[in-house]
Amino acid sequence: MFGCHIGRRSGLALLFFCAAAWTFSAPAGVNVLTGHNDNSRTGLNTNETVLTPANVNTNTFGKIFTYALDGYVYAQPLIVTNVTIPGKGVHNVVYVVTEHDSVYALDADSNSGSNALPLWQTSFINPAAGITSMSSGDIGCGDLVPEVGCTATPVIDPATGTIYVEAKTREVTNNVTTFFHRLHALDITTGAEKPGSPALVQPIVLGNGDGNDGHGHVPLEPLHHMDRPALLLNNGAVYLSYASHCDSGRITAGLWDLTRRRWQ
Repeated sequence: MFGCHIGRRSGLALLFFCAAAWTFSAPAGVNVLTGHNDNSRTGLNTNETVLTPANVNTNTFGKIFTYALDGYVYAQPLIVTNVTIPGKGVHNVVYVVTEHDSVYALDADSNSGSNALPLWQTSFINPAAGITSMSSGDIGCGDLVPEVGCTATPVIDPATGTIYVEAKTREVTNNVTTFFHRLHALDITTGAEKPGSPALVQPIVLGNGDGNDGHGHVPLEPLHHMDRPALLLNNGAVYLSYASHCDSGRITAGLWDLTRRRWQ
């Protein structure tokens, strides 16, 4: 089973789970760990043996249940099968991030009983401390409304049981508003931050363009830049991609390799 569509209602996202009417579980061992299934972004699932043009139709295929989330979802949900969740047994798990800066782990096969609630949820905001998602009004652009938080599709490292998530936050301290991009490394079984997480994303490129520091360097502008493409895990390095949000403010673009701390 898998999430096949994201709907919107009253500022929330509804994650729809769909399947052929005569099967209610994901084939064993079929994981979706990165955007569009592989690092080439082909979208191809070479392990698919159930779905065919004959059985994917309105009579035998469709929505079977939904989960209500705390914000809109623009990132692709990811799947890991046979995950042992402490105190909750083994589950096929769907991982979803929202623009409200949350990460959800949801049972992929049922939303009944104990599965009506998330297996775990991690939030990167703390309104009482002045930490929230960014408002679309902050950037003056309506492509993502009403807030901007976790937009890029995460990536999962099955070898270490880690899901990497990029989050954008708005933080107010002493009436001063600052914006940040951070890379979080979470345990896929609990949602807890791993040692060294989160890492602040603050790359600098060589150049003398708008926003340069006067010494031949142009830094990332957290307010005006956004990480939209899916995160990439390759040879142990996590890559993030940034470009100007709505062509607002100064424009730079590039790939940030957080492991090696340099622009590509």
